Parts: sequence; structure tokens; C-alpha cells
Amino acid sequence: MTALLHALLQRREESYPALRLLALSAAASACFGAAIGAYVGGLQILYGALKMPLFFLGTLGISFAAMHLFAARDLRAGRTFATALETIATTAVVLGALAPIVALVSLSAPKPSGYPFLILLLTAAVAVGGVAGVVRLHRRLRSWRLTATWVVLYQFTGAQMGWLLKPWVSHTLRADRFLPLRENLNGNFYESVFRTACGLFS
Repeated sequence: MTALLHALLQRREESYPALRLLALSAAASACFGAAIGAYVGGLQILYGALKMPLFFLGTLGISFAAMHLFAARDLRAGRTFATALETIATTAVVLGALAPIVALVSLSAPKPSGYPFLILLLTAAVAVGGVAGVVRLHRRLRSWRLTATWVVLYQFTGAQMGWLLKPWVSHTLRADRFLPLRENLNGNFYESVFRTACGLFS
């Protein structure tokens, strides 16, 4: 695992075992999820550690067919999956590296006044991890058109997956149920954004 992590960080262009990439993605993203859950503490740490790998790998599982549809002319299905998984692993590793900082802020931020700052920090961390993943993806695909298409597909699916798995940072300061599915099925991410935007002008 250490050798795989070292190779990813050095941006070596070689083939990586899928199972090891899956394990690395799950472990690194779980650390980041646990760091987020530390703001509330208790079961929310466990919830975050379980939800984050589910978010990354679940989004890949749902969007993979569409991603391969656009890449089929250049890549076989196995290579498509390996490339996408390598991208996610890179993103997860960066987030895992930022987990200690996020955990420190989560534990020390005043409650509830520290909630907005924590959200900004998480947004910045995810942006940094996402950029690292996209750079890795483009190095593999060597096509801006295909890279942009994959990013849009994964982002579109991931936004809704994140909505279904919420809450990530509980503003109620209590450990919510792992998956309050009934509530989360009411509406969707894009509807929520639209209503928020309309509320700004009402």
C-alpha cells in the first residue's frame, strides 16, 4: 500500500492493481470523513468514515457506464475503470492528507459559530483534492474533451449522491441517523440550489 501511495504521489504512469486502488481510496476517504464527523463527535465520526468511501465509489459505480460510453472509442472498459479509479484514489489521498487539519479544526471550532468556517474549509479541501484528481485524469486521457466530459458526469452524479448521504456536517450538533433516506428523497441537490438561488432575489 505504501508503494502504491508513493507511486501515485510521484505521478508515475503505470498500471495499478484495482483492488489496492479501491482499498487506498476507501481508507483515505474514510479518514477525511471521520475528520468531518469530529465536529459533532460520537457516532458522527463513524458515519462520516463510512459515508465518504460510499460517496466516492458509489458515484463511480453509478456514473461508470456513461463515462465509458464517451471513452469506448479510445479505451476498453477495463482501462476506463482503472483510469477513473486511479483518479478517485488520487483525490482521496489528497483529502486523506488534509484530514489531520480538518480534524483539528473540527475539534477546536466553537459550536455552533464555527460551522460556517468549517464548511468553507471542507469546500476548499475538496476543491484541492478535485483539482489533483483532474490533473491525474488528464495525464491519463490526454484529451481535454474527454476529461471535461468525465468531470461533468461524475460531478452531476456525485452532487446527487452527496445529497442522498447527507448530513455530512450536522448543524444540529448531534449525530443524525446514518442515512435518513426518507427525508433525503424529498427533493434533490439541484432543486435545493435552485430554491436557494430564487430565495436570494425574493
